[in-house]
Amino acid sequence: MKYRIFVVDDDPHYARLLSYRLSKNPDYEVHTYHTGEEALSHMDLNPHLVLLDIMMPGMDGLEVLSRMKRLAPDLPVIMVSAQGVINVAIEAMKKGAYDYITKGQDDFVKLDTVVRHVTEHISLKEEVETLRNEVARQYGFREIIGNSTVMEEVYRLIQKALRGDLTVAILGESGTGKELVARAIHFHSSRKRGPFVVVNCAAIPRELMESEFFGHEKGAFTGAHARKIGKFEQAHGGTLFLDEIGELDLDLQAKLLRALQNREIQRVGGNETIQFDARIISATNRNILEMIRQGTFREDLYYRLFQFPIPLPPLRERGQDILLLAHHFLKQFIQKHPDFKGKRFSEAAKRHMLSYSWPGNVRELKSAVERAILIADEDEIQPRDLMLDTSEIIRPWSERLSVQWKPVAENVAELQPSSSTSGKEQERGASSSTTEEESIISLEELKRQAVERAYRLCEGNVDKAAVELGIGRATMYRLLKKYQIVD
Repeated sequence: MKYRIFVVDDDPHYARLLSYRLSKNPDYEVHTYHTGEEALSHMDLNPHLVLLDIMMPGMDGLEVLSRMKRLAPDLPVIMVSAQGVINVAIEAMKKGAYDYITKGQDDFVKLDTVVRHVTEHISLKEEVETLRNEVARQYGFREIIGNSTVMEEVYRLIQKALRGDLTVAILGESGTGKELVARAIHFHSSRKRGPFVVVNCAAIPRELMESEFFGHEKGAFTGAHARKIGKFEQAHGGTLFLDEIGELDLDLQAKLLRALQNREIQRVGGNETIQFDARIISATNRNILEMIRQGTFREDLYYRLFQFPIPLPPLRERGQDILLLAHHFLKQFIQKHPDFKGKRFSEAAKRHMLSYSWPGNVRELKSAVERAILIADEDEIQPRDLMLDTSEIIRPWSERLSVQWKPVAENVAELQPSSSTSGKEQERGASSSTTEEESIISLEELKRQAVERAYRLCEGNVDKAAVELGIGRATMYRLLKKYQIVD
């Protein structure tokens, strides 16, 4: 890019010498003016840098500097003087000058260095601004697709959430796009230039959660070999997104409440009180009010976090949005993989998608569309390519886990506890009798057995078990706790 530089000096010889030196660089576009008034009248050219003489007839350099900074507060101005007077330099810096140099052949080297630093800084700022705009576009409202009535209400709430700095709670089933909404709020708010920091409360071990939130000092505990900055400090000036907030244990809820009330934290093992300024956005798929009744979520924390709730509808309630999203994911996939150009949904596939309940919501739809593109032998994607019949998907998983799934009516005996079953399984199966009517096992029990068996066969590797079952890691943790398979 071309950097527009103003040289403002009443000495024509020095101004010409300076302009000639700068013009040797093809990236510099130099404009020369001999009075401050003349330079100010051309500020509409939006200079990137100004070299400004201090001692000029009429309006002196310090007055010109003040007026330029009012017109363009971020404009770097380098003051130039024939005399190196300290008090003048200090006054210029107070008024916002970027630097101060004296005239002379020896100072040209410093001038070259200062100008280069300024242009590099400008280039870096513009690159950062470009990246910010790209991130904002990527996580903007255009990425939240849907024009159903229920989504119009979501858009309305998001727009209102941008006006202030209230804590926002995004509520919805797994896969509905809660983090996407949180990012859209951040990147369109006054905090968009600050960081967006994500904490998945379900994925961090309980014993490490406090350190993740607040950081720790070196030597605070075994393994703390260096100071660590926590998520609250990292999010200073921006937004802290607490995903799966319903998974926090009560002890940490109390510490989180205290941090939110006082807007200050202490690192684990430290005594220093650290102020932070971050907007808090949380998300959960849990029924927090029910958790409050059960005593597993603090009511005072609820009122602190749920100042501005935004409920997200499940995909099954969004009607034609299903097809809008499906076409979006199809187009997105083809853009990345042009070899699949020409793929499209058949009418039967569209009807099939509209009639399906989508328990995994938008995340499941995206996976189904991408899978169908790969599976379909013809350009038209058929219902069978979507593989929405869960029995067809569960079968290969069960085979990898050495679990032979059969309808209960065909062989219910295989689902009964064997002599090698653990004591816990024996206890659960003890109440079942041998009559066909009493041998029926509920879907919930089948689910529990699948989770327990996957966890055991994967030797306690939660990530692997989650992949084999086709569910998210957070969901796997939640099911393990729900069925008391792990503490």
